Amino acid sequence: MEAVGPDEFASIAGAQSPDVQESEPTTADEYKFGLPFILNVPIRRTRQSTLTKTVVVVSPSAPIPRDAKQTLELSKEEKKRRRTCGSEACKKDGCDKKAKARGLCWAHGGGTKCRTVECSKVAVSNGFCWAHGGGKRCEVNGCIKPAYERTLNLCEKHFVHLRHANYFEVCVSTFLIC
Repeated sequence: MEAVGPDEFASIAGAQSPDVQESEPTTADEYKFGLPFILNVPIRRTRQSTLTKTVVVVSPSAPIPRDAKQTLELSKEEKKRRRTCGSEACKKDGCDKKAKARGLCWAHGGGTKCRTVECSKVAVSNGFCWAHGGGKRCEVNGCIKPAYERTLNLCEKHFVHLRHANYFEVCVSTFLIC
């Protein structure tokens, strides 16, 4: 095995010394690295060892796109509102909420409509409103009332009954239902 000095090792590994100038890329495609290319920000490249490191340098004369400048000036609440809501306001007079569908906010009937032809309510799940079979139903046999996970998939009436029942009543009702 032969001992190699640091200078020889660097030349074998292909690393360049800091004072060696790198030739510029010849094709325009080599400059396209995503966001800096889109924003027309000048790029300065440095090379260390075999890894390529890209450094973005923003010059005072570089134009900042209007949308990016506007985003910087927005408050935290406005940014969140833009992210989470639609882009147009509700068409209802006096309402300043963002529209979900058909130009209306959720409170004024925006969102997905029920699939039943004559129904104008908002769909809950599977394209239907509560009245036409959308959403979960109570797990008690014979009960068709709406149920929620917060009420353990029971309707309000059966959930209240369960909360006030003792252990014996719950066991008896479980065995009688099954």
